[in-house]
Amino acid sequence: MADDTGSVGFFAAEVLERTAERQPQKTAIIAKEEELTFATLNQRVHALAGHLQAEGIHHGDRVGVLLPNSAAIPLSYYATQKIGAVTVILDARLKGKELQGVLQDADLKLLVVHQQLFSEVEEAFKSMAPVPLWIVSGEGARSFEQRYAPSTTAAVAPRLNPADDALILYTSGTTGEPKGVVLSFRNLAQYPKVMGEMKITDSSTIRGCILPMSHIVGPIVCNELAERGYTLVIFDQINPITLLEGIQKYRVNVFESVPIVFQLLLGVKNLASYDTSSMKIAAMMGTSIPLPLLRAFQAAQPHIKVIQGYGLTETSPMITLVEPAKAEAAMGSIGCAVPGVKVKIVDEGGKELGIDEPGEIITRGPHVMKGYFRRPDATAQRIRDSWLYTGDVGKRDADGYYYHLGRRDDMIITGGLNVYPAEVENRIYTYPGVQETIVFAIPDAKRGQVIGAAIVARAGASISEKELLTFLRANLANFKVPDKIVVRESLPRTSSGKIVRDAQTLLAS
Repeated sequence: MADDTGSVGFFAAEVLERTAERQPQKTAIIAKEEELTFATLNQRVHALAGHLQAEGIHHGDRVGVLLPNSAAIPLSYYATQKIGAVTVILDARLKGKELQGVLQDADLKLLVVHQQLFSEVEEAFKSMAPVPLWIVSGEGARSFEQRYAPSTTAAVAPRLNPADDALILYTSGTTGEPKGVVLSFRNLAQYPKVMGEMKITDSSTIRGCILPMSHIVGPIVCNELAERGYTLVIFDQINPITLLEGIQKYRVNVFESVPIVFQLLLGVKNLASYDTSSMKIAAMMGTSIPLPLLRAFQAAQPHIKVIQGYGLTETSPMITLVEPAKAEAAMGSIGCAVPGVKVKIVDEGGKELGIDEPGEIITRGPHVMKGYFRRPDATAQRIRDSWLYTGDVGKRDADGYYYHLGRRDDMIITGGLNVYPAEVENRIYTYPGVQETIVFAIPDAKRGQVIGAAIVARAGASISEKELLTFLRANLANFKVPDKIVVRESLPRTSSGKIVRDAQTLLAS
């Protein structure tokens, strides 16, 4: 069980209600299909919540949400939260047996699904007991939009406890079967608190959401929207031109994304012609961020503070973050521990390590999940003595700033020597023409493992493997130089955008 010492829960629908009363006509959500004021958003949430209860959904029941980025995600989230149902956010890119397995594991009472994903759900239902559906952009009795009209009975909000289950998100990383991460109302209080205390957002913010809302970014941004009362611009695709056009049109000033999006933005030939003057903060999240990418984006958009953060679905999600005022000085760091969170770097025996000594990142505090859904053994492996073991390798400097070196499982041991992929990747990124790279282990009979690197060249550039190897030998210790380099048109990714670090996949033609 997590170290849930805090007593405050975040009840999103209650917070939204107060914000809507305070500023009913302010624009809350801008999405491709519509714009909603806080008053309209709150009215629809009331209506949907009433229909949920009228159709037999009770406090503690699980309601699935399988949707692409759209206004239907915050509507579904707030409505389920209002009646104390557990919102189960499902990855909109799940298909086939994977989708079926998650649906069966979640044991839902209702599923909200978009019409464009309905065929995938229908296929899954052929091999399992079907679940009642509300269909976004659907027609007839199952139409989501028809439930914007008030139910015959108004929703009755139950008494909620901060320790109650509030949210389940399925996560599997790059390997392993999906596991449901259970977050409480107490866990959900952390993100809005951190963003406010670290002065990332306030009521004047116009926030862009380009990452898939079917991951943890969806509910946490919904919570922050309710708390801050800012305007949320939802992008329905990860496309650099669409993002730039949206920033220019809606005067977006904060967004976060993963490294590939920043790489794509830098690849836009007429980047300087877009008016991004409204932008204040761009946060690079996800895996280890190449320092050359951070510097290149800062150079291309010098008016934007480029910061980095680190967290997991299991930690609600923030563990560390760079303060905007330290964006330049701390570039390359994942930041200090955010307010209310404890972080340590430990060795394999759990002993805390010193300055600049690499080890596993572990964390404790009210941000740590309740556990994995119906998986006590998996929970016990991850949370020990109230500390969550992240499986990530990092180090801490003398000023309390942390640096992410990669996944513990990704560390390459070649001839008995440890190599952290991020070290090699950062060096490869300094070679002209490289857009993206990943370094991985290749099994080897003599040395246990040798180093491989897969590279994507920038548009119009060509990369000579021989010349790149010469460059790396001049700039890295010999044992860190890759034994094999492959140039690919693209790199394989998980549904959340992480590159798959698997030798067999990366070496396949």
